[in-house]
Amino acid sequence: MSSEVFSESLAYPKMKQRAISSRSFRTKISPSNAQSFTMGQTINLDLPSNLTGQYYNFNQMYLKFKVTNGNGAGAVKLDRGGAGALIRRIQIQTAGAQIYDCDKWNVLYTALLDSEASNEWKGSVGNILTGTSGGGLGAEAIASGAERTFCVPMVLNPLANTTPHRLIPAFSLSSIQFRISLDSAANGTIGTATDAQVVLSDVEMVCLMTELSPSAQAQVDSMTGGVYNILANSYMNSSTTMGNVSQVTANLGFSVSSLERILLVQRKNDSVGQADHYSIGNRAKNGLTEYQYLINSESYPQRPIKVENKGAEACAELLIANHSLTDFRAGNSLQNNNISAGAGAHGITQLANAFNNPSQFPHAYSTDGDGTTAGDIDATAVVGNIGSALYGCEFETGLSDGKSSTIYSGVSTLASNVQFLGKYSGANGNGATLDFFAQYSVLLSLDMRGGGVFSVSV
Repeated sequence: MSSEVFSESLAYPKMKQRAISSRSFRTKISPSNAQSFTMGQTINLDLPSNLTGQYYNFNQMYLKFKVTNGNGAGAVKLDRGGAGALIRRIQIQTAGAQIYDCDKWNVLYTALLDSEASNEWKGSVGNILTGTSGGGLGAEAIASGAERTFCVPMVLNPLANTTPHRLIPAFSLSSIQFRISLDSAANGTIGTATDAQVVLSDVEMVCLMTELSPSAQAQVDSMTGGVYNILANSYMNSSTTMGNVSQVTANLGFSVSSLERILLVQRKNDSVGQADHYSIGNRAKNGLTEYQYLINSESYPQRPIKVENKGAEACAELLIANHSLTDFRAGNSLQNNNISAGAGAHGITQLANAFNNPSQFPHAYSTDGDGTTAGDIDATAVVGNIGSALYGCEFETGLSDGKSSTIYSGVSTLASNVQFLGKYSGANGNGATLDFFAQYSVLLSLDMRGGGVFSVSV
């Protein structure tokens, strides 16, 4: 028999098949604890449960809210993550079980916007949704007494990061509860407003639901045996502080069965929590010269990652941890924060667009800044002083490379001691806050023949 095959373009018998009977509809869920919130408060959202044959699509779910600036002294500017920077912590629970808990969520969200979102996205749909572009190179400013409605996608949680994509059953016997904690005004905004003067109202979780016909749901239930197992990626945070030292060893406490990567964010203490600084989006090199991680005293990687001059090796390792080292079309905006404006600064005609070609201007990936201005686009040529340093380390083996649809291969850290070892040189000044974000695999399981509620295995 011939081993030759036809091109897919000639495979006429192969066609898409009609899906099982279903319908999709949109629903809005209001908070259960209040109608409006100020900075520092927590929003409680309980997603309905016991909905037979219905599923949530978390890839198409967003938090909608209106921000009002009640500050009589002037405008309030959002941090570089836009409206997402207002959210400090997201917790997801069900039946007393913790599905997800990520503190400093806004720090992670802003960092990944820089490493995975392009300048064009931030200046277009990202700006419309969350206000990631303003009059300069920072985020949007809300005038005193004004209001603005935002829609923040509910990302970076296991319900949205299923691998491969899965709909989340809405027929468990216990509701899925979101606890969204807002950061302080000093952290999430730039300006003189107090927590009480930044008000979030008309808060809604907007969900796209899929409902199967009774016969289709019966087929799915029969196929799964009533047990719905969902593999997903999740994040957790560990933090430490450092002074003006030459070496830092930090215990991170990450105990998971499959650790995929760790991201490191360093923020100078001089800017964190300061009302007139970019507390969330100003990330520093902080004198870091090399770093690696220790798991039960075994080094990952075996040789430390060097942080030299413009940070090429560190950037390469970050891209490897993001599985995009050879993806030359992948967008990012790691160096869009130090763009100066006007022809006077560089002899280059500035376009009427804050997100011009960053390769023409000084980059900020390997520099520190005071974090007080993101730059300007008018003839005054104000140079931004925000750093965008972000450091990653990959823990998956080459068996999956983060792209396999059939296996995952992160390092197990169960009952292990996970440590960060960093060496520093130069001006650490008043020290810094170090935030570590671990990405790892979790298994969500819903047994409708048993307890009927989600359980989580890490």
